[in-house]
Amino acid sequence: MVVAALLLPLLACTGPDSDSLTVFAASSLTDVLPALADAYEAETGIAVTAVYGGSNHLTGQLRDGAPADVFLTADARLLGRLETRGETVDFATNHLVVAVPAGNPAAVTGASDLARADMRVVVCAETVPCGAATARMGIVIEADSREISVRAVLSRLALGEADAGVVYATDVAAEPGVELAWPQPEACPCVVYAAAAITDRARSFIGFLTSPTAQETLALHGFSIGAPG
Repeated sequence: MVVAALLLPLLACTGPDSDSLTVFAASSLTDVLPALADAYEAETGIAVTAVYGGSNHLTGQLRDGAPADVFLTADARLLGRLETRGETVDFATNHLVVAVPAGNPAAVTGASDLARADMRVVVCAETVPCGAATARMGIVIEADSREISVRAVLSRLALGEADAGVVYATDVAAEPGVELAWPQPEACPCVVYAAAAITDRARSFIGFLTSPTAQETLALHGFSIGAPG
């Protein structure tokens, strides 16, 4: 079972445990990683504890010595800042959409609405993968707030604290409090998720992510498992 956790100093008190792995994961994997972890535990008997956050913030924690076995990031470039074991693996992709609170109270019907003076628009900060991808969308966005993770953007939309925001397609599929602002076909810029082992004993989990079981689970949660397109 995955235990969702904030990155707390208490983690530093835990030692190696052959019956469990600690996985640092991009926040956009919050809804799918529990299912992946359950499947991995069923196959191996090894439990997974998950720590979620923005990929860049997790990288900083890992560089500072936070204990982890696996890093699942939405920005593979960050792996170059870490000491990893074995080859990294690209295991899924995602794409961005403009979302609104359920019912679309601000009547957003197209990209031009994002520049309206009366709109409250939230996006990710450009320092995290969803924000960097948002900047490449080619849409003029007058953002009122730039959040530290895509989950923060999603939360503000679900709570009705914003009229529109840019999130991943998988977030809209998982959160009943938000919906697509208008029909949007899958299109890049895409985010590619990469996995790296921080410890040698984590290599089996990296291999599991490309297994038919894991890939089917990712697809069921709305992730693309082929090449970005």
